[in-house]
Amino acid sequence: MDISDPHRGMTAYAVRRIRRGSHPDPNERIPPGVEEVISRGSCHIGRLNDTMVLKYASDFNDPSYLMSIKVENRILQILGPHPRIIESKGLAEDGLMLKYYPNGTLRNYIKSHPHETLERRLEWCKQLVDTLSYVHSKRVIHCDICLHNLLLDENFNIILADFQGMVISSANGMTMLDGLTRECAKSYMPRENLCSANVRTDLFAVGSAIYHLIAGHEVFPELDSFDDEKVINARFINGEFPKNDYVASHIVEKCWRGEYASAAEISVDIAEVQAATKAVDEALKQLDVEESEDDEDYEEYEGEEEDGEDEDEKVL
Repeated sequence: MDISDPHRGMTAYAVRRIRRGSHPDPNERIPPGVEEVISRGSCHIGRLNDTMVLKYASDFNDPSYLMSIKVENRILQILGPHPRIIESKGLAEDGLMLKYYPNGTLRNYIKSHPHETLERRLEWCKQLVDTLSYVHSKRVIHCDICLHNLLLDENFNIILADFQGMVISSANGMTMLDGLTRECAKSYMPRENLCSANVRTDLFAVGSAIYHLIAGHEVFPELDSFDDEKVINARFINGEFPKNDYVASHIVEKCWRGEYASAAEISVDIAEVQAATKAVDEALKQLDVEESEDDEDYEEYEGEEEDGEDEDEKVL
């Protein structure tokens, strides 16, 4: 599916690009039943118990925040149950109830586990694009693909969350629903109309997510997504990408250059990288086995020589 009109998605409300934080506002209102606020942005996430969280508006007086939560609820209904998509528990008076995933976000996990294997990182990349392929098949544009919106389930497989994006009509390609969220600068495909979004803008963000997963840090780590937004946009426009001395760099750059038409195409390329990486690992293991056998043969040979010397000494 390719939705190419850059001017679709116009809305009467301002599009939000979220700076997330962890520090509480002294005046913030916490809904009844929330035991702990675990994420703050345009919408906050509060843990209700060991199985559920509540997603609620950070500003209860702003109708656009309230609307975005209702849009997310509707998008999750459109997507239906899926093993890699956050599970909805339905609307409540104060917000949207969702399943709680205690292993947290992939962003935090990567930060605290810098030595995670390349095999696991590539598998997460594959899970992401395969899940996004399903999302796009339902004519949903996520609009905020990043590691903060990838949770980890009990088996440390990814769960795609935060569906305050768009739904596109299958009849005429027009925007039917828009939760008003868009990517931050490091995941944002530069375009004339900030409000517009389509499959390729999602795939651009996938490139930044893969980079983050493989490199272990965001693209342009010396720059801030908000304070340095113009610099970041200029780099992407001019093709001033990070050095391509990392695994899957060709996939990342194809995402940033808009050369993929679908998430399924990315999945094929990731599978090829996985196969190549596995072949290299197996070859290295075989070398280790052969070197170990050679060492054993050498030690055995040395032992025979020493035995021979002892016999010579007895004769003398």
